[in-house]
Amino acid sequence: MIDAKKSWLLLLLAAPALRAQPDYFPIQTGNVWVYRARGETLTLEVGEPRAFGEQYYFRLSATHRGDAWVRTTRDGALVAFDEKEGREKLWAPFGAPEGHTYTTAIDPCNQQATIESRSARFTGPVGQFDNALHIVYGPPSCADAGIVEEYYLPYVGLVRRVETTIAGPRAFDLVYTRMGNGITVISAGETGFGLSVDRSVYTANLMPPVDLRTSIPEVLARISLRHSGPDPLRLVFSSGQTFELLLRNERGDIVYRWSEGMAFTQAIRTVEFPPGEKNWVVAVRLADKAGAPLPEGSYTAEAWLATAGNRRYLASVGFELKHLY
Repeated sequence: MIDAKKSWLLLLLAAPALRAQPDYFPIQTGNVWVYRARGETLTLEVGEPRAFGEQYYFRLSATHRGDAWVRTTRDGALVAFDEKEGREKLWAPFGAPEGHTYTTAIDPCNQQATIESRSARFTGPVGQFDNALHIVYGPPSCADAGIVEEYYLPYVGLVRRVETTIAGPRAFDLVYTRMGNGITVISAGETGFGLSVDRSVYTANLMPPVDLRTSIPEVLARISLRHSGPDPLRLVFSSGQTFELLLRNERGDIVYRWSEGMAFTQAIRTVEFPPGEKNWVVAVRLADKAGAPLPEGSYTAEAWLATAGNRRYLASVGFELKHLY
C-alpha cells in the first residue's frame, strides 16, 4: 500500500506529464524548501521579483549563504543575474539531454557539470521516486568545498545536494517544502499544531444606522493538528472536550471561551489520529455577552488540545479590531 503522503506527491508529479519540459525548480514568491544534513540545515526562500534591464528575476535567499537573483528560461534552464558583471549566468540547463556537459556558475568551486540521468532513482525523507534529474559535478577547484551531485524532482525542485567538506561528503535532503502560496506542502515525517485566523485586522461598522446583527465582524479561527509520521498519533484526553479556544484583550482578560456553557463527558478517552491533517473551525463574533462590539484594540487568540494533564499542543495568533464611525 502506498502511504497518503507519497500517493499525493505522485499525483503532483504526474499531473503535468503531458508538458514538453517539466519545471525542475518552481520559482514563485513565497516558495520555501528546507533541507537537513548532518549537523546543519539549509533553507531556500523565493522573494519578490526585480527587473534587471528587460528581464525579471526573483530573489533566492539561502540561509548563511547569501542571496541570488534567478529565473527559469523558456527552455527550462535555471539562470542567475550577476549584478557585478551585469549579465546572467547559467546554473543548470534542465532541458538538456542525458550526457550533456556544461559550464555552470551555481557554485564558485564548480565550473563543470553533467546531466547524468533524467530518470534516476531517488530515495529520501520525502519518498522514493524513479523520475529524478541527476546532475553530477566535476572535481571542485576549492579544497574541501564544492558540490558533488544534485537530484531534482519535476514540479518539486531540488531534493538532494551532496557537498564536499573537510569531514567528507555531506548530503542535504529535502524535509519540507511549501509552494504556490501554501497550496502545495510536502514534508518528511513530522507532527505540528497550529492556529490561524482569516484576517489580521477586523472592522466593526458602527456608522449609523447601526445594525448589530451585521455590523460586528466574525473571526474564523482554524485549529490544525498535522501528523505525517508512519504511525498514528495517540493522544489521551481527560474528558469529552478535544480542544479549547480563547480570545484575550490587551490586558490579558478572557473575552471569549469556546467551551463556556458546554457540557462534556468526564471519561478519559484515547484517540488515534492517522497520518494527515485534522482541522477544527470556529466562528467567533467579536461581541461581548450583551451583544455589543468589543472595544478597539489588539487581541490574541489561543488554542490548545485538551490532552490529559498538560497543554503540549498549544498555539496563539494576534489580530486587531477597529471601529468605523
